[in-house]
Amino acid sequence: MDIKTFDENAFCVDAEGFFHLWCCDCSLRHLILIEAVGNGADVFKNNGGKVAIGFVRDNVSTKMARKEDKIVIYKRKNAKKEK
Repeated sequence: MDIKTFDENAFCVDAEGFFHLWCCDCSLRHLILIEAVGNGADVFKNNGGKVAIGFVRDNVSTKMARKEDKIVIYKRKNAKKEK
């Protein structure tokens, strides 16, 4: 299968594995689990099958969900100055 992607930061992972993802603006770390399932999954995994993974945040839906749930994300402008 030849998959073309618009995301130049996409990467491939084994068909059975995991990786950590740091969220782009909330700095939470998520554990992403990958596993091929269904017909042919075992053959796919045993033959070194890879899965392409790419992420894009939906800014409009994120903004709407944060507004509805009253979530405010902010960063401090400056650390307190040492005297």
